[in-house]
Amino acid sequence: MTKTIRWNAVFGAVGFFITFLISLNSNLFMTSFIRGIYAFVIWFALAFVVRFALQLLASGGNAESAAKHALAAEDDRRGAQLDVVTPDETEDLHRLLKQQPDEQAGEAEFTPLQPPKLVKKAEENPEQIVRAIRHLTEE
Repeated sequence: MTKTIRWNAVFGAVGFFITFLISLNSNLFMTSFIRGIYAFVIWFALAFVVRFALQLLASGGNAESAAKHALAAEDDRRGAQLDVVTPDETEDLHRLLKQQPDEQAGEAEFTPLQPPKLVKKAEENPEQIVRAIRHLTEE
């Protein structure tokens, strides 16, 4: 039972209710609820420390067995993390910074955008527009 996460959840729930009830007296409900959530997370993490200390005390203070247990847990996690390294691009950055403005101007010249002109539709008959509006409002 010492290795289950249930004890951490109970410990976190106790922290949540204590903080929520104390905070509810002087704050709004949502503020109290958010502070209770924070307290749950902190108490949940604190339960790991308390359980580790209790395990050390229960094992008779034998630190070597606790260290072996920690190493076994580390072996289980080995290979679960992937380290990704981006390639070194400092040379490319230095080359871009050292380029002269005349080299860059020769590559592409500025040409302003020339969008096509909008064409206006011929005037509609006002009676047709009124009929269309009446038809749309009926639906």
